[in-house]
Amino acid sequence: MPKLVNVFDYQECARRRLARIAYDYLERGAEDEVTMRRNREILSGLTFNPRVLTGSGVADLSRTILGRQYPLPLVFGPVGFGGLFWPKADLSLARAAARAGIPYVLPTLATETIEEVAKVAGPERWFQLYPFHDEARSKEMIDRARAAGYTALVVTVDTTVSGRREATMRHGGMPMPKSAAFFFDVFKHPRWTYGVLRYGAPRMRNLDPWHEPRKWNLAPSFSYDATFKRLTWDDMGRLRSLWNGALIVKGIQSIADARHAAEIQVEGIVLSNHGGRQLDCSPSPMEILPEVAAAIGGGKTAVMIDSGFRRGSDIVKALALGADAVWLGRVPFYGVAAAGEKGVSAVLNILREEMETTMALVGVDRLSQLGPQNLR
Repeated sequence: MPKLVNVFDYQECARRRLARIAYDYLERGAEDEVTMRRNREILSGLTFNPRVLTGSGVADLSRTILGRQYPLPLVFGPVGFGGLFWPKADLSLARAAARAGIPYVLPTLATETIEEVAKVAGPERWFQLYPFHDEARSKEMIDRARAAGYTALVVTVDTTVSGRREATMRHGGMPMPKSAAFFFDVFKHPRWTYGVLRYGAPRMRNLDPWHEPRKWNLAPSFSYDATFKRLTWDDMGRLRSLWNGALIVKGIQSIADARHAAEIQVEGIVLSNHGGRQLDCSPSPMEILPEVAAAIGGGKTAVMIDSGFRRGSDIVKALALGADAVWLGRVPFYGVAAAGEKGVSAVLNILREEMETTMALVGVDRLSQLGPQNLR
């Protein structure tokens, strides 16, 4: 490909490199993918209200999140099955986040263990938990994260059941199928295939104590609904009693739930529709962000957001509407799938440069100067 200059270039490079089953899992959404498209349409539809002769042209992108200052208002959000896109991808993302000085969130369904990632991650590493039906398992995972120095616990709450991701369903699900079509596609993607042959098919290694691993399956005895618990607000209190760090609730999609999360004093919420992978026709987080920020912004509960962010200008728009930080899900994986660890750093640098350019042209120098007045 020609020089890669934006996130979409890295997305296209990832599409070319990955076998279809891997790319479809990373990129595709639920059912008709209405929510996935709306995430982008809402962000693209917002226009700036630029002012001239007001800024120095030098942007300060630092941000205080959960009481700590970071050089960028970004978080690498949790994406499961990372090793499906690049060998040991979770380690690559953790190292890239550490170099950038931003938090990295390790998912329960990572393909590297809590302890292995902790060895290479920065001091602000967070752990995302899908609570188990067996509370002893949840406690064991939480204890492991605490012992490994993770400072925040992220609980994903928009996965009562797994969404209908029809592209993945057509492949027969996530365990690698043994069909002729699969093997034909694999041989069309030799670089991806080489990684699988060299390192073995990725598996969800944090579940190894309870699910017997096999070479050609991510988790043969794993069933999402049979393994993980359907949460209630009462469960948040029990999780709080097991964790003495920051507690973040990810997957808030309504004003009422945002207020309730603030009332029970969680340290942070993430407005998210799971990147359009769960409930199709759910609202874009950007649609509810202004009202959530007005209701609980500036309080003890940080308001963060994800779903659909591909440009630095997208991030600036969310910050102007009251978000404390933006979480990136697919974007770092476009980078790692295209070019490994250097690809992750490259997409992050692109977003940084785009944010700096946007702020200079909008006419502000610091994130604290951003507000609704900067948007039409």
